[in-house]
Amino acid sequence: MSKSIPDFHLVLYHQMARLAALAGGAKALNYFRKNVPVIKKVDRSPVTRADREAEQAIRKVLAKAFPDHQLCGEEFGWDKKANPDFRWWIDPVDGTRQFIRGIPFWGTLVALEYKGEVIVGVIHHPALRLTLWAAKGLGCFANGRRVKVSGIKDIKKGTMTYGGMRLTPKSYRTKLTNLIAQCYDDRGYGDCYGHSLVIQGMAEAMLDPVVQPYDVAAIKICVEEAGGKFTDLKGKSTIQGGEALSSNGLTHSQVLRAIR
Repeated sequence: MSKSIPDFHLVLYHQMARLAALAGGAKALNYFRKNVPVIKKVDRSPVTRADREAEQAIRKVLAKAFPDHQLCGEEFGWDKKANPDFRWWIDPVDGTRQFIRGIPFWGTLVALEYKGEVIVGVIHHPALRLTLWAAKGLGCFANGRRVKVSGIKDIKKGTMTYGGMRLTPKSYRTKLTNLIAQCYDDRGYGDCYGHSLVIQGMAEAMLDPVVQPYDVAAIKICVEEAGGKFTDLKGKSTIQGGEALSSNGLTHSQVLRAIR
């Protein structure tokens, strides 16, 4: 139970989050590998029709189920007049650059934050037919199977994943490169898929150098319910830090020390 939210409400919330993510993911998948036109947003990041229609599909599901809740999406912002105690974070296509190039590791993310704490999250990978979901105190599941992070204690014996090296601030880049060189294995999957590997026990840590709350709200609760740890690169447990590190918990401090 989380902040007086009954378990049966948590079940309802995560079921609706899954329905919303599946609806958005299905809409985006209709455009995958279809040469959808790409435009640039104000911040020069790419966006497609798939991103926008997917978010609209997600919003439709959530608005019907919870008309008084606040919806916060990457493409359409949020209605600040709605109840801020319940805030839904939406990223319709996390990994738009991968989506555009036909790489299947992108995902649709939906999470519910209640009074500052993320209590429900869904990470849906439509092109991989993989859906992870979690609710506070109820565990994390992948396609119905409960998942746990790995038990590897030393990052040098584990697998390190990371977001785009081009986006990694120079203050971290050299130290991150040195850390990666010492690991058993490394992969630069980027975006939500790298975190999904950590959640399923297939990698020990994922470093995301530049994020927004909608990028990582669902990831935070899924990582934690799988037994891992999520913080920004300063070690603070928050989705507002602008950067993210998820891990199996055992290697978390090692990674933070190595990049500082």
